[in-house]
Order: sequence, then structure tokens, then C-alpha cells
Amino acid sequence: MNTQEQRPAAGDETAPGGDAPGALSPRQELALQAVLSHPTLKDAAAAAGVGDATLWRYMNDPEFSRRLREARREAVGHAAARLQGGASEAVAVLRELITKEEAPPAARITAARTVIDYSFRVIEQDELKARIEELERFILRKQEEDALDRGRTASEGDDEYEDED
Repeated sequence: MNTQEQRPAAGDETAPGGDAPGALSPRQELALQAVLSHPTLKDAAAAAGVGDATLWRYMNDPEFSRRLREARREAVGHAAARLQGGASEAVAVLRELITKEEAPPAARITAARTVIDYSFRVIEQDELKARIEELERFILRKQEEDALDRGRTASEGDDEYEDED
């Protein structure tokens, strides 16, 4: 292994930079962006101007990993929002295709099947959500009852000691 990849070169601090706690060095920030925008870690390391071993070391740093997970979650959230924005247009296309008599029968059947399938999925998700909420309320009630029972038991134990006087 190249010793230069094991120890940071001058100006390549791997320790947090700046005054903010948990801040990444400028080189780590560059590597973070490269990991997000390149298909492989090898490509990301090259784009960030660091060796593969250095990038691997960054990836094992708890703060770098946390920030990478956070950035990936944010990117997926943005993509999901864009998909949701197009959902009503997609439904309009499917509905139009279903009713278009000149469309091939196979396409109309596929569109109809897709609409039905997703309709059932929405119902299933709503039902599961309601069941989960019901279970959460039940668990909360049980926890409250258990806490009250523990409180009663503790106070009854105090009463026993008072009778002994």
C-alpha cells in the first residue's frame, strides 16, 4: 500500500476542518460530492483527486458516512418529489389510453391493469396505515396502564411500611 495514501499529504487534512464541530475538510467535501455524482468509487476518487485508499478511509469515517447518508437521503427525497409531481400526468395518460378505442388492445389492457393494480395498492396502504396507527394507540395505552400499575404497586408498598409503625 502506498504510504502517501495512508497519511494525508500537506494540505489534505482528513480531520474536520473549520470551526464547526463535525465539519469535513475541503477535500472530504469534494470527495463527498464526487461519490454522489459518479457511478463508482474509483471514478469518484479520481474526480476528487484522492487515492482509492484515501476515499475508502473517508468512507469509514463516521462523520463522512453520516453526511453521505444524509445527502443520499436528500437526493432520493428530491427524486421522489419529482415522481409524485408527475403521478397525476401519468394517471391521465393511462386513463386516456384506456378509453382510446384506436389504441392496441394489449396497450389498453395493460393500462387498465396498471390502474386497477395501483388502486388496490393505495387501499392496502391506507388499511395498513390505519392498522399501524391502531396498534400504536394500543401500545401507548398499555404503556400508560403499566406505568399507573407500577405507581400503584409502589404506593401500596409504602403503605405496608406505614402500618408497621
